[in-house]
Amino acid sequence: MAYFLELHEATVLPYLFNLDLSREGRVILARLLHEIRAHAESYINSPERRLAPGSDCFWVDLIFRDPGPQVIHRLRLILSDAAAPYGVLRVVYAEDETGAPGR
Repeated sequence: MAYFLELHEATVLPYLFNLDLSREGRVILARLLHEIRAHAESYINSPERRLAPGSDCFWVDLIFRDPGPQVIHRLRLILSDAAAPYGVLRVVYAEDETGAPGR
């Protein structure tokens, strides 16, 4: 099942919007977010990805190279599957752990 991926409007959406990415890097990020939707069942069904036993939150790391500045990004996402029965996964936290300048 493919899910709708909802980005938290007050925290995640502005954070991703303000990442120092080239146009090509943003296209890659959008593609990777789409991949989360397409493969969500494998993340949801992996207990080792849960923040704690029984938690509705799990983590996904997106690692990619921005072709413009050649920076490798490691984006840590925390998603909630509390609304998964309705076809919705919510990204509740995002952090770029690259340590690259300008963050």
